[in-house]
Amino acid sequence: MRRVLFACLGIIIQLSIYGQNLVLKGNVIDQQKVPVMYASVALMDKEEKSLISGTISDTSGHFSFTNLKAGEYVLSVSFLGYKNFKTSIVLNKEYHINCLLADDTVALNEVVVEANRSNIVKNSAVGQTFMLSENALKKKDIMLALQEIPTLSIDPDTRKITTIDGGKPLVLINGIRRDGGISTINPEDILSVEVVQSVSAEFMREGYTSVINIKTKKNSNRYKMVNAGVSTHHTIRFGIADFSFETGNDNASFYTSAQSFAFLNNKSKMFEKTTTTNNIRELSSKRNSNYNETDVSIGGDKLWSDKNYSSYSFTLRYLPQSNEALGTSLLIDRNENRNAPYTYERTLDNKTYVGSINAYHKHIFENKSIIDLLYQISLSKNTNEVNQTEFNSDDNILRNYNFSNTRVKSSLTASYNFRIAEVNTKIGVSSQYQHNEISEKVSSYSSFKHREWNEYLFMNVNRTWKKISLAASIGMDAIFRNVENYNENFYNIRSMLSMNYKINPHHSIGFNYNMYSYSPAITDLNPYNNSSDTLTISKGNPSLKPYHVHKFRLMYSLAKNKIYISPSFSYQLINDAIVSIGEEQDSYYIKTLANQGKSSLFTCGSNIRYSIGKLGYVGFLFNYNHVTYSTINQRNDYFSGRFYGGLTYKKISMNINYGLPSHNYDLYTHGYSSPESNMRLTYNVSKKWDLSLGMRYIASIKHVKEWVNMPGYSYYFENDFTNRGNIIMFGVRYKSYNNKKAKREQKKLQNDEKGFEIISQ
Repeated sequence: MRRVLFACLGIIIQLSIYGQNLVLKGNVIDQQKVPVMYASVALMDKEEKSLISGTISDTSGHFSFTNLKAGEYVLSVSFLGYKNFKTSIVLNKEYHINCLLADDTVALNEVVVEANRSNIVKNSAVGQTFMLSENALKKKDIMLALQEIPTLSIDPDTRKITTIDGGKPLVLINGIRRDGGISTINPEDILSVEVVQSVSAEFMREGYTSVINIKTKKNSNRYKMVNAGVSTHHTIRFGIADFSFETGNDNASFYTSAQSFAFLNNKSKMFEKTTTTNNIRELSSKRNSNYNETDVSIGGDKLWSDKNYSSYSFTLRYLPQSNEALGTSLLIDRNENRNAPYTYERTLDNKTYVGSINAYHKHIFENKSIIDLLYQISLSKNTNEVNQTEFNSDDNILRNYNFSNTRVKSSLTASYNFRIAEVNTKIGVSSQYQHNEISEKVSSYSSFKHREWNEYLFMNVNRTWKKISLAASIGMDAIFRNVENYNENFYNIRSMLSMNYKINPHHSIGFNYNMYSYSPAITDLNPYNNSSDTLTISKGNPSLKPYHVHKFRLMYSLAKNKIYISPSFSYQLINDAIVSIGEEQDSYYIKTLANQGKSSLFTCGSNIRYSIGKLGYVGFLFNYNHVTYSTINQRNDYFSGRFYGGLTYKKISMNINYGLPSHNYDLYTHGYSSPESNMRLTYNVSKKWDLSLGMRYIASIKHVKEWVNMPGYSYYFENDFTNRGNIIMFGVRYKSYNNKKAKREQKKLQNDEKGFEIISQ
């Protein structure tokens, strides 16, 4: 009887085991114990005849299979440049395995590897993750390396990064803000580049519509990096110089960087025409302007323990700008049929000083949840002085203004990252205070004072299944504004909902919705006149309210072999947009701002990139845009896009970027700007030195136009930058990078924690 009972008990145990939903977990690593991200992981039956499930490793090399039955399986792992890993598994309880991938030296030397690496694209609900090609990783300058990303536009001369729609993204390094820029990053250390095109509510409040997260390899036990370069046209004194230094070890790092962009001999020919009911003013002038932007930063980080990490940065920015204009003006009085010619002289002196501090800390709890704190404070001061004179033998017209704007802004953000029921969740709160004071010093020494408190709550969630990834976010803020001792409160909601469906490893389709909310700029609230036009008074409106934008986007992505294609359709609706309005009073036309804009924007187009083997890539972005203003029944159509490419042959490489003309529309305004273009040839002299020859504004000069047509008022502006055509740039770059193999895990760089994932797994 006892034997029968034991037999029955054994059967029950076996049945319970085979009835369990078991879990198989693992990590994919290389021979240096570095996690391998985006490796293909397949779980098959023991005969390898059918696929049970499949997934890819995340950025920490981790993967998992859930809801499995007990039994025998075959696990297979593969990734480009490594030999395949395969093993048999007997699963009767929760199982964990380390999958070691060995280098496939033969595959790494094949042309197809270099051709396909840049087309390894991971799609998610909120954006895309790109791998850089071997050619890009060998660049000494990260700006040239990032030009390969099809959804980014990089200007190597000004070192500016924008998205393909012209927006300025927030740039993160391993999920962390770094005010000192990215010049200290060695391209060879880049694991991937995430481009988030549907941002969460966490970043919406700051006005960002996109985020770039550059993920890097772990640092060495001891390392030191120097990167410096200069690119200039000596005749017109146009160019940029930058210097970066970083050193560190397993537990800490320190960096400093400096960058200066200058255009010190910018010549242009300008024409303006202002028309009111009673008067016409025409102005022709030649202007010589000087512009400079200098940034200096220091910063670093510290890994206190496996659970605690801190970083800091200090940044100083100085932006002086000045110009002188000489010309003639003609004032036509329609009532008296009188023409009065004048000699025109104008000078401008504008200076901006900005100092900022960022401090960040992260703590990881035993359950892998994360709390992080970010404190930011900035102090800025801007002075703007304009002196303008129009004179003849009978008259002398003066129009001068002198403003000084001082701003203090600080914020503290705390967030908590955790997983619940396989859902990545982040909740946070942010408190922000800013104080602005604009002083007008010409007619009477008076000031415009603005204070604003902002309390913000946000929540992000994302979840990924086998083929579907979902992300949602909501943020609610309360704005308490005091303008000229008048109190006003506003409450806003920002939201995001995104989805991506992976048809197969190469094809995916996605949809996202974003609701943005924008507060007016401080200059838009300033009630003082800032126009030098003798017929126009232009001033802000302290009563402006935030406005809202709803954006819907449908996109498809194909990344296979040598081809990357991403067509998309988007529809954007704006309510209560801030637009210019005006009315004629006496002999002046008084312009101000109001929440009266209601418009829509429909855009459709495609981004296409083709890899030319080890030689590089070429790409083309083309969009059709249709703008409608329901307020005045106005419709406008225009095209936008750019051609881009990067080619490499032995020690010579070429990067080119040529855009279509840009347009912008307001309720009564149409702006036009001729194409931005640049081309650069780079010769690799040695492991440390590069020489370059480039050109800007290829085959054309910089040309800007603006038309304004309002009831009772019209304005036309045209500016030809006469020495901005076929600008030849000469450059040199030096890079020294001493690196030793690291032994520690990627704790400092945050790549091992899902709480710092921008793109959902």
